[in-house]
Amino acid sequence: MRYRSFSESGQAISALSLSLDDDSSRPADLRGLIVGALETGINCYEARVDDLDALYAIGQATATLERRMVVVGLRVPLDTDKGRRLLDRGTVIRLLQEALRTSGLRWIDYLMIEDPQPGEFDADFRGTIEAARQARRLRFVGIRGDTPAMDKLLADAAVDIYAAPYNLRASRITRSRMRTAVHGGLTVIGYDYYPAEVHASVAAPSPEPTRRTGLLGFGMGMARAIQAQPERPAPYLFLDRLREWDADQICLAYALTEPSLCTIQLSTGEAETITRLAGVVDRELPAGVPAQIELARVADLD
Repeated sequence: MRYRSFSESGQAISALSLSLDDDSSRPADLRGLIVGALETGINCYEARVDDLDALYAIGQATATLERRMVVVGLRVPLDTDKGRRLLDRGTVIRLLQEALRTSGLRWIDYLMIEDPQPGEFDADFRGTIEAARQARRLRFVGIRGDTPAMDKLLADAAVDIYAAPYNLRASRITRSRMRTAVHGGLTVIGYDYYPAEVHASVAAPSPEPTRRTGLLGFGMGMARAIQAQPERPAPYLFLDRLREWDADQICLAYALTEPSLCTIQLSTGEAETITRLAGVVDRELPAGVPAQIELARVADLD
């Protein structure tokens, strides 16, 4: 495992981190999952603020480690049903206290606000965050997402961390936001390194060649064959045809080449997947693959 500097603190953070948001994981398995991740060298874990099982498992799995050896984040999602969330002083303090009590940790390294909405980072919220820092219960605050609202928050230095979806299909706007964050002294975390669109195109069966009909393939059957255009192959199909590499490993290796990223989040409930992907950190992309990826990106944009 490779390590990078986490923020200006100089604390080491693993190139891969684990987001504990896989709903298929049973509470009894979470501690074993985290212990297995620790054995691969992963030292950064993020849990949803409402996932008390994950918070408890983090605390149990890291209880014997010196606290500064582990980075623990708390993510506050947007209520998808109501389209809002409460970030008033009382709510934020309660969330932090409950997370600390459940996990047994002395502090939370960062509070991640997912898809921040206009007006949420008001003076009351910032004052609450500062109070939590003064009390040494929270170190940093971050934002996660890829919406226009990020631009203002990144510009006014209201946050310390920016979590962005980074992968083969990352847009120019996303890449620009990441550079803006780095130039502003923020730590950048990557997620969604293997996007659903790429996974679907790799998993899709190869198109069958056009078949000609008619007598010996001539006549009207041949005319139809000439007029029919062959189906365009998926641009990322080659990802699943490389020896000793799986498509998700290639996508992860590609994301690891981005210098702006401090760590890349994995989201899985399978220990075997974590071990398999952790091995990618010390591997180099096969020769010629970066060029193939860029060609596929161009074809994908057409």
